[in-house]
Amino acid sequence: MNTTLPNVGQRNRKRHPDNPALKLFWECRYQDMRVLTHEGPLIENYLEILLRVMNQARQDCPRIFAVRIDLLFPAEGYMGYSGCDNACATSFISHLLWELDVANTKYPHKMRYTWCREQVSSIHHHYHVLLLLNGEAYKGLGYFGKSHGGGFDRDNLYHRIVRAWSSAIAWPLEDMGGLVNVATDSVTEKKYLWNFYQNDQAAFAEVFYGASYMCKAYSKPIKQGFRCFDGSRH
Repeated sequence: MNTTLPNVGQRNRKRHPDNPALKLFWECRYQDMRVLTHEGPLIENYLEILLRVMNQARQDCPRIFAVRIDLLFPAEGYMGYSGCDNACATSFISHLLWELDVANTKYPHKMRYTWCREQVSSIHHHYHVLLLLNGEAYKGLGYFGKSHGGGFDRDNLYHRIVRAWSSAIAWPLEDMGGLVNVATDSVTEKKYLWNFYQNDQAAFAEVFYGASYMCKAYSKPIKQGFRCFDGSRH
């Protein structure tokens, strides 16, 4: 549980102390959907972005494939990035869009995304990312392991994601093992992968529940002045 957001007297704090423009959300349901609050309040501004992006995806795609991934920096020997902005996140999205554009799938990928930046005590921050894709173009990530040559050269979605992050952080592909992880439910140990139809509200709510973790106030380095959450615009 986050202890950095003390209450005001007996009342829950309504605004983030490091940025009053950010509204704290303490309830267990948002827009009649469950949200994860076991680590303290969420940030309502981020929930609004998440819901907007997810609604845009289902309005545009009869079927959606969604996955929540974690993007990590190398723990040792990495000197390529100062961490003073979110250039790596922006670069990752650009590289992944390029990877998907040249994949030559039968149907357009129609990728949408949200990402959040987090850091508690580690040397480098990390990113959680929710990717939403046209379910007619992608139904899964494919093989997670390395290619025979030791890199990530396959045409599947997971290898394309790894290549995009490798390019974003300028780190060799052969050393990318463990730097792109599929998020897992801590209780059920189920990977956060979803295939659902646009009119399946129960599945939509399940994705929103799993992705709401990204909206928590805890671990966001808001005091540093960086954007800690963003999503696709269209």
